[in-house]
Parts: sequence; C-alpha cells; structure tokens
Amino acid sequence: MPENFKHLSEKYLAEFYDFHQYDDITGFAYTSRLHAVITLEIALSSFDNLHWVSFEYLCEKIPKKLGKRTTIQTILNEGVRKSFFIKTISFTDNRVKIYKLEEESLKNIQSWLSKHFNILDPKNIII
Repeated sequence: MPENFKHLSEKYLAEFYDFHQYDDITGFAYTSRLHAVITLEIALSSFDNLHWVSFEYLCEKIPKKLGKRTTIQTILNEGVRKSFFIKTISFTDNRVKIYKLEEESLKNIQSWLSKHFNILDPKNIII
C-alpha cells in the first residue's frame, strides 16, 4: 500500500512541475492555490451561464486565508491581460464586471479536468 501512495505522490509532483511551466491557462492555474481557485470559479461560470463570477463574488466566496481583495484583483487583471479571462459588463448593473474563460482556455480546462478525473472511466461517473 505505501508503494502505491509513493507512486501517486511522484505522479502528482511530476504533474505539478509540468503544468507549472505551461504558458496556457493550466500553467496559470498552477501558479498558486489562489490562481487555481479563481480559475476554477471562473470555469464554473463558463460552464453554467446562470452562475456569474464577479470580483465581489470571489471576495465573498474565497476564504480570506487564501487571498485578500487586492491579490484577487491582481490575479483577475493578470488573467485578463494574458487573455485567459474575458471581462464583460453585467446586463443588470454597469458597475459589475463578469468574468468568463476565453474559448481556448475553456477547452484547456475541460481537457485538464477530463484527464485529471478520468471522466471516460465508467467507475468515475457519479449517478
């Protein structure tokens, strides 16, 4: 049993080191825990049009221990600058900016999630 956990630990570390070097959204997400959380929250909104992610939403949702408002804003700005995130104005309130994943970034996250969780493996399908 410990050998299996050794192998899993090695596999995770190799994945972490590999993805961290990518120039795409997966590399961005592996920059820090906060980068990962923000990327996944925005991915959720990209998968569900009824779920909007704004700066204020992220500040309320993300535990302060993971990141403060200024750090969240910095990561959002970085994601927009690198064209991973798309920032649009809310239909209901012009002051609110909504974040979605850019199309290629969305495909990369879908691919990463599929590989990471073996979605094609029937035993991983939850009913």
